Amino acid sequence: MDERDAFDALSFAVRSLGLDVRLERGSGDDPAHAIHVALPDGKTVAVVVKTASLVNADSAVGQLRRWFETIGADAAPMVVAGRITADGRDRLNQAGWSWLDLRGHLRLTGPGLFVDADVPALSEPRSVRQGINGRVGIELAALLLSDPRPRLGVRDAAAELGRAASSVSEAFAALRAAGLVDAKRTPATPELFWELAEHWKPVSVDLASIPKPGGGRENSVLSLGFDDVESTVGWALTDTVAAVRYGAPISARADHPPDFYVPDQSVLRRATRLLGTAAEGPARAARIRVAPTPLVCARRVDATAWANEPWPLAGPLFVALDLAQDPGRGREVLDMWTPEEPWHRVW
Repeated sequence: MDERDAFDALSFAVRSLGLDVRLERGSGDDPAHAIHVALPDGKTVAVVVKTASLVNADSAVGQLRRWFETIGADAAPMVVAGRITADGRDRLNQAGWSWLDLRGHLRLTGPGLFVDADVPALSEPRSVRQGINGRVGIELAALLLSDPRPRLGVRDAAAELGRAASSVSEAFAALRAAGLVDAKRTPATPELFWELAEHWKPVSVDLASIPKPGGGRENSVLSLGFDDVESTVGWALTDTVAAVRYGAPISARADHPPDFYVPDQSVLRRATRLLGTAAEGPARAARIRVAPTPLVCARRVDATAWANEPWPLAGPLFVALDLAQDPGRGREVLDMWTPEEPWHRVW
């Protein structure tokens, strides 16, 4: 949604409540400098609008930080979004922002103005699916967020993921329709990250014991992948222990049970048979998970030199997705964690 679309949506919503709006045009590439809401006493309230496809409690942290830099002191800040979750609305209210959820609710505040009301729904059904859909959608979102800078074409993405170009094209179209990538196929961050976090549901099993890192028989039988770590597929350390290795602001006991991604269901079943299962608690030696996308176990990080960690690490993106599943401590850590180069903060 561009600024002009946001103005049209806001105009429709405000006028449905008996108020009027006008657009003060800017110059250059900016279609609007400010939107003015006319009050019954003849005064107006200036509103500066930002747009998003999704606002929730997690994405709002980065969005507000970014938007505040371009908001003037004389205008009321507002976001127009396709979907604003209940906790996202709370975050916006606490920050003093107005908002329009295109599904049908407007909150608009300013000097002499307070509106908090249902309005006609403004998001129209589209023939194309929107957002992250299915396994290909998850894989594509992960690929885009792994390195959000360069443009990625359909054929290149299909080759990277081992998927049909037609399936990847449909996944791109769904992301584009939801505003999660732009016309150049650049991901919208942090919105795409938090959307992916909602779909990140790996199958997991708790183990009674763990293999020793390195070579030997287990390296082959369990597909540990200790031969040329960064160019082969194998187990990847993730979640709390991996976050510590990356320098995230999180504490863990020295004997904290590690979490690993394994390449597929067959490796998970083999590890379960050989290493045994355990209940949650003191008996748990480790937890293994089937990676939702092969990228996790194919793009591992060798941390032996800089973190003295013998196990290959999952990339920071995938560690962050695991932390995001904890609505308390994990998400607080993400608010304060920016990985060092060459990695990127996308949350």
